[in-house]
Amino acid sequence: MCEQAGLPGRNLELLRFGSNAVFGVDTSHVLRVMRPGTSELDVHREIDLAGEFSRLEIPTVLLSDVAQPLKALDCFGTVWERLAEPHQDNLYDVYRALGRLMRLFHQRTAGLQVPLEPWRQLALSDQRLIQCKQHYAPEDVRMLTQWSERIASELHPVQPVLPAGVIHGQAEVGNVLFRAGQPVLIDFEQVSIGPREWDLVHTSVAVARFGRPERCYRNFAEAYGFDVRTWNGYETHRRLWEMCATTWLMQHDHRSRRVRQEIELRLRTWRDDDPETRWSGVLERQ
Repeated sequence: MCEQAGLPGRNLELLRFGSNAVFGVDTSHVLRVMRPGTSELDVHREIDLAGEFSRLEIPTVLLSDVAQPLKALDCFGTVWERLAEPHQDNLYDVYRALGRLMRLFHQRTAGLQVPLEPWRQLALSDQRLIQCKQHYAPEDVRMLTQWSERIASELHPVQPVLPAGVIHGQAEVGNVLFRAGQPVLIDFEQVSIGPREWDLVHTSVAVARFGRPERCYRNFAEAYGFDVRTWNGYETHRRLWEMCATTWLMQHDHRSRRVRQEIELRLRTWRDDDPETRWSGVLERQ
């Protein structure tokens, strides 16, 4: 892929490895490699979204000026500008920045001209469960499937209070980077049409499950202008988020003993219907 893009292919630095693998190529570029089986249509949609976000003056990462997408060994890849990670000692400010970014994102995407799919977060989680069947005890897969069905039934009557529209889908501080000191959003895989509240849930769960300081959430909610925890659909969406986080991590059970231990902890909280036990981020960017 680097050869196709005219970039140096030696000494690549693995920066992130989750749903995709992201490599630092040099001081100016990163290469994002999608999982095998990723739809070419989805890759082109993400490329089109990057152009639209730039046109609408939404603070987002920029694509590099090379022919995109790239393809090698049945994988697609894209090349982006390389941005700075936030400083951990500015954590509260990053949460405030995320709130402002999401407010801008929701406001300015009203003029988006890229066709989008409707939000189907539970379907994505269910697909992962099917893929995990061979690696987990049947009773655990059955238990999570039952929880998924319960969440689906509880989601049906929930009424959003924010106007529906374009959502980012993965609104978390790990998807905030900095260009010349200014925060921008990255990662457009799950951009869709859905409830804006979904983009606000992650930050609250980061406090409830991962032990982030309450001030992180307050800064985020105040910057956005709405406290999603006051919404009567919050608990259902929190469970949905936790289901997605559980099934996402279950794909990575081969990574380390620590990951397997965290998966077992999360499974236990589902078995016990336990909303209080702390989870560890392990691979997630919180």
